[in-house]
Amino acid sequence: MKYIISLLIGFILTLSTCAALIAQKVVQEDTLILKVKNEIKISNNVTILNTLDKVSIDSIMQDSLNSLSMFGDSLKPEVISNRAKKSVTEPKIPIGEIETIINYNAQDSIFFDLKSSNLTLFGDSHIDYGEIELDSDETQISMTERIITSTYSLDSVGRKQGKPIFTEKGTVYETDFIIYNLKTKRAQIRGVVTEQMGAFMHGEDVKKNERNEMYISEAMYSTCNLSDPHFHIQSKKLKVTKRNVISGPFNLRFREINTPIWFPFGMFPKPKEKTSGILIPTYGEERRRGFFLRDGGYYWYVSDYMDIRATGSVFSNGGYGGVFNTNFKKRYAYTGGLNFSYNKNIIDNENGLSSNDFWVRSNLKPLSKGNSSVSASISAGTTTYNSNNNLATSDFNRSISSQFASNISYRQKFSNAPINLTMNARHRQNVQTGVMTFNLPELSLNVNRQYPFKKLTGSNIDILKKLGLSYNFVAKNEITNKPAKANFPFALANQTSTSEDQEEELKLDFKNAKNGGQHKIPIATSVKLFNKLNLSPNFNLTEYWYTKELDYTYVPELEAVQVDTLQKFSRAHSWNTGASLNTIIYGTRFFKPGGYIQAIRHVVTPSISFSYTPDITNSANSPWEWVQKNEKGDSVLMSKYHQFAYGSPRGNMSKTMSFSLQNNLEIKVRDKKDTSGIGYKKIKLFDNFSLNSGYNFAADSFNLSNITLSTRTSFFKGKLNFNIGGTLDPYLYNALVINEEGMVTRQERIDRFSWQNGQGLGNLSRFNTAISLNLKPKGTSETEDNNRRDDFADQNINNQEELGLQDAADLDYIYKNPNEYVNFNIPWSLRVSYSINVNQSGLLESKIRQTLTFSGNISLTPKTKINFRSGYDLEKNKFTQTSLGVNRDLHCWQLSFNWIPFGRNQSFNLIIRPKSALLQDLKLQKRKSFQDFF
Repeated sequence: MKYIISLLIGFILTLSTCAALIAQKVVQEDTLILKVKNEIKISNNVTILNTLDKVSIDSIMQDSLNSLSMFGDSLKPEVISNRAKKSVTEPKIPIGEIETIINYNAQDSIFFDLKSSNLTLFGDSHIDYGEIELDSDETQISMTERIITSTYSLDSVGRKQGKPIFTEKGTVYETDFIIYNLKTKRAQIRGVVTEQMGAFMHGEDVKKNERNEMYISEAMYSTCNLSDPHFHIQSKKLKVTKRNVISGPFNLRFREINTPIWFPFGMFPKPKEKTSGILIPTYGEERRRGFFLRDGGYYWYVSDYMDIRATGSVFSNGGYGGVFNTNFKKRYAYTGGLNFSYNKNIIDNENGLSSNDFWVRSNLKPLSKGNSSVSASISAGTTTYNSNNNLATSDFNRSISSQFASNISYRQKFSNAPINLTMNARHRQNVQTGVMTFNLPELSLNVNRQYPFKKLTGSNIDILKKLGLSYNFVAKNEITNKPAKANFPFALANQTSTSEDQEEELKLDFKNAKNGGQHKIPIATSVKLFNKLNLSPNFNLTEYWYTKELDYTYVPELEAVQVDTLQKFSRAHSWNTGASLNTIIYGTRFFKPGGYIQAIRHVVTPSISFSYTPDITNSANSPWEWVQKNEKGDSVLMSKYHQFAYGSPRGNMSKTMSFSLQNNLEIKVRDKKDTSGIGYKKIKLFDNFSLNSGYNFAADSFNLSNITLSTRTSFFKGKLNFNIGGTLDPYLYNALVINEEGMVTRQERIDRFSWQNGQGLGNLSRFNTAISLNLKPKGTSETEDNNRRDDFADQNINNQEELGLQDAADLDYIYKNPNEYVNFNIPWSLRVSYSINVNQSGLLESKIRQTLTFSGNISLTPKTKINFRSGYDLEKNKFTQTSLGVNRDLHCWQLSFNWIPFGRNQSFNLIIRPKSALLQDLKLQKRKSFQDFF
């Protein structure tokens, strides 16, 4: 037994001696190979521990292979073993050239040469050093030189793989080869591709200094993100600084095709934040206005809350123009903008004809949710601005618009009272007639509905609990340049109507401004009768305030009436009362189970109301009076508020009963798409069919009002829509004058119903029908498009504080004008509509107007779309305004062509330009306006 134990001890000592010799040999070779795959495996761990007493397995596994800390001038990593930490005091870390820890790893293997202090990473390696990251297939770190060298490898077929991707301070460089000096922070790069602020730069050889500036030889500069860009600027030398990209002689190229566009040098802005700068003008030629430089100027970035853009345009024939635009916002308060445009166009040089036009657009949108807010929307200018200057087809809708409106509004909510105050300054303008109307100011004060008996308790008092009253006061001062016309049913002794020359001047008439105020107090309640009928009584009190009134005096010598305006405070009031009664009646017809038709449901909503207005013509404070109009003594009832701002109270008594009948018809049928055979769907046969009329018991003649009918329905899930309406005049007409062609030219209305004479319900005085067809591919609809726009708005409305001024304005414009942007997601769409309107008064000749309109678009390819819009007037036998357009998505470019082939706005427009805003000045544009055809 002792002999066996002695042999074992000797064998162990022998193994220990051999292990020590092997370890010594390994150290002499000065090489350590570590295989790294999914997890790092180290061989000969025991030997290493016996030879290098400062190295531990934990240190190698956790520190040496995952991070390399270098301090001072020491090039070799110092790894303290767990055992050494207990007995050896750690030395102070000197300040050296390496500022932080270098973290690294590799997918395949890591090779560390102890003699040269070089570390080589193989296979999907990654290095992280402060603000620097490097990913590549092969990377080497020199500890002595503080240099990182990285390149790619070749796969089995000789293709490049694992190309170095170098990231510094957020800027990414994709390269073929890079050498980076950790000490000087300089780099030498070969085959680089980098993106900076929307632009892509390619280069053969690149040198980068410690200021992050690059010097690129054989450079390509483009906004196209493809490896072989569609277009680029080719330059022998390119310098990239923090603010600009500076180029030597460069040429614009499309693919491999050179263009004749050469420049001796160039500078492209590259700001990471908005800065002020010069706006380069576009240049070109027009047949009518000659050569031009357009939209050149200066952009001033005042602050994060305001910017200003001032541009101008000049034409070789003497015309010129300018645009001043500013955007502004106040955090959590409002956003807004102002745009002022002025243009002078030379129409005829020989005769000295020219036009001077301006237009002002502005908006102010409140963001706060406080008790007060100010909002504004302004659009105003000269009547000829649109026709003379908005000639591009992209502005076609605006160029044909005739009505424009502006409004500045202030709203105030009172916290401790149910009162709302609104003040407006309004403007309306018709650019065709030149008529402008201003409401300066317009005031509205509202008290929300109050329920004074809401807290009463008891039975059968619901009618009191629901009794509510409110108050409304409105006032305005209306000024217009439309000449005042006398509209009286008698001859005027003091005629003040303007002449034709005065009408052409269209001057604002402050003297005859219409102003006044109106108070309203509506009181109403409701009660349910027999659990089926809804009864709603009401009482309304109205009072009128004016600062003047009219006085009528008959002048026998002139056989006319003199109308004088008396400047004084004048008031009048009126009241009316009434009640309405309505209910809903359901009728359902069921069919045999299992059949195609299961049920038909008819919903009828009858309503009847009665209103009473007293006769105030004979009251003491009545605004009405009988005025003699001729020497025979005939008189007419006139109001002293004739044609005033809010009119006049009703004079004669009215006892009017109104009635209406609303109908809805649905059918329930078996769903053929349901494979179970038990599924059903509802189809609306009539969305609505209505009938309305009224009867005035107090009128001395023509008591029955006209009968109006209308119906609306749709088929094929809303793709085909019908709208039909008409008006029946229930009274007879008598022909007074018939011309040679047998047409009635003069007639009279008789107080006798048509059915009393066997002529049915009456004469069809108005009839209109509108049919529309909307077709789109399955899975797309107008509702879905609207939902997408709403979602888009919801996603951005809460981010307005973070958006830039111009970005916020652009997003708002896109949302409000979706039809101005091409949606390539919808392959095609077609909209066809037909309308016919017939108007006939009694026996006179009817007037008929028929119009056919159609519009749509189709994608020839996923990137090419054609759109069209036109119509045909069947009465005039000619096409209405027609436009054709082609839009092409060229990846980094966009092309649009729009053509109006005929009509007053005949024109075409061709634009090709990059999508990136960085190179908006690099564009080719040819525009031909309709005036060039004259």
